[in-house]
Amino acid sequence: MNQSQVTPGLDLVIITGAGRGIGRSIAMDMAKTGAEVLCISQSSNSTRTAHDIRTAGGRAESLVLDLADYAAVELKLSDWLSSREYARIGVILAAAVLGPAGEMSSTALSEWDLTFRINVLGNLAVVRAALPHQLENRFGRILFFAGGGAAYAYPIFPAYAASKSSLVRIVENLHEDLHDKGDFATAILAPGAVETDTLSVVRANGGYVRTTVGIEEPTAFAKAFITSTSCGFSGCFVHVRDTWTKHLNNDQALTQKDLWKLRRVE
Repeated sequence: MNQSQVTPGLDLVIITGAGRGIGRSIAMDMAKTGAEVLCISQSSNSTRTAHDIRTAGGRAESLVLDLADYAAVELKLSDWLSSREYARIGVILAAAVLGPAGEMSSTALSEWDLTFRINVLGNLAVVRAALPHQLENRFGRILFFAGGGAAYAYPIFPAYAASKSSLVRIVENLHEDLHDKGDFATAILAPGAVETDTLSVVRANGGYVRTTVGIEEPTAFAKAFITSTSCGFSGCFVHVRDTWTKHLNNDQALTQKDLWKLRRVE
């Protein structure tokens, strides 16, 4: 790999949901920066992604982890990291499930529990495993994914909507935890409606899709955010088509901060 492509200081990028869809696209793209990529998914698809990255000349490893078992996820990833040294770690949390479809009164709480364990607690377990290393090195970039229901009512998949809304507030809180502990930035991205297997399920359940977004857009956002030298929207909820580029790698402050939070108004 051409050394001129290597992003200074970025040693490892951990990506959940790296087996397919947006997560895989981001993993393949992040490998081009020269950083090592740790691909995580609940199936062997993450192993295939890591293999494809190595075949293309990048550096990658994989872990097959069931995010629903969040205690095991934190333990296994902590063990994996303990035997390695990385000065600067980025984390991208693309893994999610839609959960039960239908009105809240007709969906089982056990299915809500599984949705939250994967979308919220499983991804947080990955963050918790990485944070000690990030705090020690006073550097971290952490990107979550929002989506339908985080900015508006989404009763077709009520557990999914609730889990994604929860993540927006978690990102806001995480920013407050980390803003004075070093060079940290956190964000949560609404990637738009990307043509993935997940979007096919949404359509099959009656979901209306007004405008689709090419997978290259959230992929480009992830790279720009994770490799940024500074971020003016840390702790914020960003749509992929917001004017976010002017708030990276410079000191331009947000002028309408409420629009970039859980209480944003479209």
